[in-house]
Amino acid sequence: MCCTKHGAPAPFGGARASLGATLRHKTDFRGFNVHFIGTTIRFLWAHSTFLRSCVEFRPRVRRVPAILFLTLILLAPAWAQNAPAQEQSASLPGLPPRQHLFGDWGGERTALAEKGITFDFFYITDLEANPTGGLHQAQTGWERLRGTVDINFDRLIQWQGLSFHATGLWQSGANLGAKIGTLANPSDLVSAHTTRLDSFWVQQLFLNNKLRIRVGQMAGLDFYGNQDYGGSWLIEPMGYAFGNLFSSIFESFNPAGTPGAEVRFAPKRSFYVKSAVMSGNRDPYHQDPSGTNFEIRNSPNFLFEAGYLLHPPDDGAAGSAGSAATKTYPGSYKFGGIYNGGKFPGPAGRMSSGNYLIYGMASQALFRKEVGSNRGLDATVGFDYSQGDVSRENFQLTVGGRFNAPFAGRKNDRMGFALVYSKISDSFSNFGALLGGPPLGSEKAVELNYSLQVTPYWLVQPVFQYYVDVGANAALPNAPVFGFRTKVNF
Repeated sequence: MCCTKHGAPAPFGGARASLGATLRHKTDFRGFNVHFIGTTIRFLWAHSTFLRSCVEFRPRVRRVPAILFLTLILLAPAWAQNAPAQEQSASLPGLPPRQHLFGDWGGERTALAEKGITFDFFYITDLEANPTGGLHQAQTGWERLRGTVDINFDRLIQWQGLSFHATGLWQSGANLGAKIGTLANPSDLVSAHTTRLDSFWVQQLFLNNKLRIRVGQMAGLDFYGNQDYGGSWLIEPMGYAFGNLFSSIFESFNPAGTPGAEVRFAPKRSFYVKSAVMSGNRDPYHQDPSGTNFEIRNSPNFLFEAGYLLHPPDDGAAGSAGSAATKTYPGSYKFGGIYNGGKFPGPAGRMSSGNYLIYGMASQALFRKEVGSNRGLDATVGFDYSQGDVSRENFQLTVGGRFNAPFAGRKNDRMGFALVYSKISDSFSNFGALLGGPPLGSEKAVELNYSLQVTPYWLVQPVFQYYVDVGANAALPNAPVFGFRTKVNF
């Protein structure tokens, strides 16, 4: 969904022009990287379109994607360990690393940021395939182009505590999870083909930033039930948020944000409570296709969360590098719930009033290799539960770990592993069996990946996933999934 998670720009003529200079001056890797990334984006753009047209592997090429993806997974750590430092920074000697493919826009990006206006643009794509197992064998791609603007009125017009946020995207592709029949989607990007304004809101801070009020259009899964370390994985319940939040309670998701309002109070930096009401649109892509109609439909969701932050950094996010003098181990612990008072069907179609979902999540740094660095091991665990008489997938458990900078010379790389357990409720399982369907229990999925930060603006992330009891159906063969993600910040 999401990420998350979640037409390519075409100004690559300058990159091609710079390639000749790169060949003449081999110590300057910047032109080469821009040219190579431009070529890669164009290739993936065309290739993912081809992948969307392929529903099943042809026998003669069935082994090729699996071999390719497995090779990427096995070679990524070695590639990362041996990559030249100058290639990692992709910058000229003596200059800071280029953070975006198109740089500082001739100084305009920095000038706007000084006035309180910041932009973020990126292209991301997941290419994945299952050579065996599941309902079908398929190879798919999902791609997204996303843009975000944030305006801080403290600087722009000196209105203290007021800010504005908006984000929109274009996305397209095929859903591998639907083809395999999994409960936990292999990619956290997939939802629907759309060009949409996802979210926009106005935010005001009060009481020395302790009280925050936000009004506008937003995605509930971005803030209630989302993973603190979400960007570390591709599988949806780990990479973005619990995968059953919309199907159980109709909590809005990215990029199908809905109208809402939120109040957050943090009397201390280490503790907060927040609550929101959001429209529980049950068919958001059809009810508001463009995201600009501000449609309030169906019954609302009432959301609540309380959280405790251990050694919080200044920005309040878990996983900070710590101070320059001591090792610190930041963590985040939160408990929340959502209630929707609308009508919900049971397994036999009988309607009942109201449904709820509760969740708990803990993310904690466990090991730090060096003082003042985040190099080391982080772990996270989470669960959610909804009543099984109206929620088909009524329980989900997520466990994950990530090792930041597994190699000393690759401080921005990361290795991740995860386990996702998804259970079908007894009520739905028993009713399905009465109708002659297979007995359904639980699905178990694991993921192993390596995030290779080739340059500050280009990420490549090979991944291996394995699904046991696909779709909670023990009769379906287990399914391995091979793939990779690539992301470019503009």
